[in-house]
Amino acid sequence: MTIDIKKLKDSNKFLNLLLQNIDAAIFIADKNLKIHQFNGSFLTLFNPSGSNLVDITFGSASGCINTVKENKPCGETSACKNCILKQSLLNTVLNQEPHEKKFLERIFYIKGIPVKKYLEFTSRPISFQNQKMILVFVYDITQIELSKIKLKQKQEQIDIDLKKAGEIQKTLLPKNLPDIPSIRADWFFEPCLTVGGDIFHLYKENETHISAYILDVCGHGISAALIAVTVKQFLDHLHAQGLSNGTPFQPEAILNALENEFPFQRFDCFFTIAYVLLNVKTGVAAYGSAGHVPPLVIGKSGKFEILDHHGSIIGLGQDPPLSQYKTQLNPGDKIILYTDGLIDYFGEKGADPNKENFYTSLKQLSDKSASQVVEKIISEQKNIRDNKEAEDDISLLVIEYNGFKE
Repeated sequence: MTIDIKKLKDSNKFLNLLLQNIDAAIFIADKNLKIHQFNGSFLTLFNPSGSNLVDITFGSASGCINTVKENKPCGETSACKNCILKQSLLNTVLNQEPHEKKFLERIFYIKGIPVKKYLEFTSRPISFQNQKMILVFVYDITQIELSKIKLKQKQEQIDIDLKKAGEIQKTLLPKNLPDIPSIRADWFFEPCLTVGGDIFHLYKENETHISAYILDVCGHGISAALIAVTVKQFLDHLHAQGLSNGTPFQPEAILNALENEFPFQRFDCFFTIAYVLLNVKTGVAAYGSAGHVPPLVIGKSGKFEILDHHGSIIGLGQDPPLSQYKTQLNPGDKIILYTDGLIDYFGEKGADPNKENFYTSLKQLSDKSASQVVEKIISEQKNIRDNKEAEDDISLLVIEYNGFKE
């Protein structure tokens, strides 16, 4: 059988069939907000006590809290002057302008029970028999909005937990200098998120040695921070074991112990580390690096040394084992340990000249104290990135050797 489209268009029965099968609640109202037509979805949404809603106002038909409590029609309650629905519909009919997807949060009495609904409505001006009216589509987005609220609450709790985790992570950084007059140190730490994958520390091994390290876990956020904390706990254990034995572990022993303890297969993660063991009596510094940006030494009269001997990152399974190297410090020399996030912002992010910019700035600070070096470098770096949030963790540890004092 052939369907005659023209007959369908002219058929009130067919138009009503379309109206009743639209999911959105639809009603037609006049400038006084009296309803003249509605569809079945309107009844489903607001579930009024009866279906005879023609010529009563939207507030009464929908069970609007204000019309129910004050027993007044739309437009006459104390809340109507601030009602976005009323204002939008009046603007539609008076100015003949449609309003698209306005948001409405309101309590409606449904079967006598107050229920908060989140609605989205669209209004369009129509004219029938020279009478201006309003066609209104109402969409129930309550479940969507409730889901958003729950997600927001969960995110707020996550943010609180992350903030607490960030504070805990900061407590793992050095709090005080080792009680050795020969050494001064200062540091800076800024995770790109609330928590980060950078961590560093400074130990007093005995009366003649201090050790220090800085590490950078691949990635950011909670997973990287957890790996960093786990590595720190392992290094704390080795430090305690060295104290118990009376002899600190050498950098190569530390690096290879890390390589054995943290294979990629176990943690699905890599990290880099630079480790230094300094004899404060002789000024001899033994160091080892596993894929980390090279430690630097700056000193009086423009001394600048790059400790660029290194092996591959921890987790690859080194063969042969990681090694260590030595350098001689003189009074006034400073060891610079840092992560690549610091260099990334010494110019346009990630640009090739950034490393040289960083080196140039350090050379100009060769005669400054450890605290002055940290202050100047971080201040300059922040100025370069115009105080924008970093996309990588930034860490800097400066250890100043002032010579042995009996």
